[in-house]
Amino acid sequence: MSRAYGVLNDDPALANNPKRIGSYFRAKRAWFVIDKDGVVRYVRITDPRGLVPTDELLEVVEKFK
Repeated sequence: MSRAYGVLNDDPALANNPKRIGSYFRAKRAWFVIDKDGVVRYVRITDPRGLVPTDELLEVVEKFK
Protein backbone atom coordinates (compact mmCIF):
# COMPACT_ATOMS: atom_id res chain seq x y z
CA MET A 1 0.00 0.00 0.00
CA SER A 2 2.82 2.41 0.78
CA ARG A 3 4.15 1.97 -2.75
CA ALA A 4 0.71 2.73 -4.21
CA TYR A 5 0.57 5.97 -2.21
CA GLY A 6 4.14 6.91 -3.14
CA VAL A 7 5.61 6.82 0.35
CA LEU A 8 7.79 3.69 0.20
CA ASN A 9 11.54 4.16 0.63
CA ASP A 10 12.54 1.82 -2.18
CA ASP A 11 15.65 3.59 -3.44
CA PRO A 12 18.35 0.89 -3.85
CA ALA A 13 20.99 3.40 -2.75
CA LEU A 14 19.55 3.12 0.78
CA ALA A 15 20.42 -0.58 0.88
CA ASN A 16 24.05 0.24 0.10
CA ASN A 17 24.37 2.93 2.77
CA PRO A 18 25.08 1.47 6.25
CA LYS A 19 23.65 4.58 7.92
CA ARG A 20 20.39 4.46 5.96
CA ILE A 21 19.79 0.74 5.42
CA GLY A 22 17.25 0.72 8.26
CA SER A 23 14.91 2.91 6.23
CA TYR A 24 15.12 0.79 3.06
CA PHE A 25 11.72 -0.70 2.18
CA ARG A 26 10.01 1.12 5.03
CA ALA A 27 7.29 3.67 4.60
CA LYS A 28 7.97 7.36 5.05
CA ARG A 29 5.95 9.10 7.73
CA ALA A 30 2.91 10.36 5.88
CA TRP A 31 -0.51 11.75 6.70
CA PHE A 32 -3.51 11.32 4.42
CA VAL A 33 -7.07 12.58 4.46
CA ILE A 34 -9.30 10.42 2.29
CA ASP A 35 -12.91 11.40 1.61
CA LYS A 36 -15.89 9.05 1.84
CA ASP A 37 -15.56 8.25 -1.87
CA GLY A 38 -11.98 7.07 -1.38
CA VAL A 39 -10.37 10.12 -2.99
CA VAL A 40 -7.14 11.32 -1.40
CA ARG A 41 -7.74 14.97 -0.54
CA TYR A 42 -4.64 15.75 1.52
CA VAL A 43 -1.13 14.33 1.71
CA ARG A 44 1.70 15.50 3.89
CA ILE A 45 5.00 13.65 4.07
CA THR A 46 7.21 14.62 6.99
CA ASP A 47 10.64 13.69 8.25
CA PRO A 48 10.78 10.53 10.41
CA ARG A 49 10.12 12.43 13.63
CA GLY A 50 7.79 15.02 12.13
CA LEU A 51 4.18 15.51 13.00
CA VAL A 52 1.48 17.49 11.28
CA PRO A 53 -0.13 20.09 13.53
CA THR A 54 -3.58 19.03 14.65
CA ASP A 55 -4.97 22.39 13.56
CA GLU A 56 -3.79 21.78 10.01
CA LEU A 57 -5.47 18.36 9.84
CA LEU A 58 -8.69 19.69 11.35
CA GLU A 59 -8.73 22.52 8.84
CA VAL A 60 -8.57 20.03 5.97
CA VAL A 61 -11.28 17.82 7.47
CA GLU A 62 -13.56 20.82 8.11
CA LYS A 63 -13.69 21.47 4.37
CA PHE A 64 -15.61 18.22 3.89
CA LYS A 65 -18.53 19.03 6.19
